[in-house]
Amino acid sequence: MLFFFTDLLVLGCITSIMVVGLNLQYGYTGLLNFAFYMYVAIGAYIAGVTTMGPTTLPGVTYILGWSLPWYVGLLLGGVVAAIAGAIVFAFTVRRLRSDYLAIVTVAAAFIVYNVINSFVPLFDGATGLFNVPLITGNANLSTEQESLVVLLVSAVILVLFVWISMRIFRSPFGRLLRAIREDEAVTSAFGHASWRPQLWVFVIGCFMAGIAGRLFIFYITAWSPSAFLPLESFFLLAALIIGGTGNYWGAVFGAFVVIEGLAELSRYAPTFGNEADAGAIRAIIIGVALILVLRYRPEGIFPERWLKWYRTTASAARKRVLYYVPDGIRPWP
Repeated sequence: MLFFFTDLLVLGCITSIMVVGLNLQYGYTGLLNFAFYMYVAIGAYIAGVTTMGPTTLPGVTYILGWSLPWYVGLLLGGVVAAIAGAIVFAFTVRRLRSDYLAIVTVAAAFIVYNVINSFVPLFDGATGLFNVPLITGNANLSTEQESLVVLLVSAVILVLFVWISMRIFRSPFGRLLRAIREDEAVTSAFGHASWRPQLWVFVIGCFMAGIAGRLFIFYITAWSPSAFLPLESFFLLAALIIGGTGNYWGAVFGAFVVIEGLAELSRYAPTFGNEADAGAIRAIIIGVALILVLRYRPEGIFPERWLKWYRTTASAARKRVLYYVPDGIRPWP
């Protein structure tokens, strides 16, 4: 029972790190990145090949084969994912917006997926990496104790990233990002180059994705191309929309409730004769939840802070503003 709860909390923390990073890109800046899970996979692969050591099994091939400490692999996974994000941004995001950006990110995800899946010497093709060393190394710990260690590390990193997201939101840089999201042309007219702030926030989001991928592979000790299908990015985006875009607490809420909570709920849903359809039922439940939220509460469970301020303070102030008409002074309608 203890492992069940710690396992849910570990996966919830790791998923929350992903959604917080996606919130920086989409919630703060409006960059619709359907390839976000690709950076999670890059971080996982890099962390694996830099800590597993050289292969000793016949037929198993992968690059590097280093034996670095886990925390070094953690940073390398995030850094390489951030560099990959900067490269993708330079060739796509900087020149494209809206629907075109979403299409290009999907194309980038399929390219990376097929390269990793087809080019076996890179990360052992479709088989992927396995027997990745745990964070605790060779320490004689039980499964519950291992999950508690990973939970502690993941929770500390999640708190750090939420704090960074909070600081960005409340800073002038965050206000600039939201201004670009609302009207890029007007922001550019005031002398702000929109692509530079977007580059920084895109790279930071990809770095968080790489860190999450590194934690993921060190928890489940394996990774393959089947782990980063396009549907995974949809789940992250659905969690962010349901929780509330632009709100760091909404991102954490969406990750825990939508992805982990509804995933557990799908286990008790009828399987219609095939128990292997649990993944499809999970997707259906999340899809229905997303439709209901978009219909009845499009701003999400936890709306963005400035929207709440606008509905209360700004709306009340607008009604108190007076203007002159021929019949005399009247309140703003």
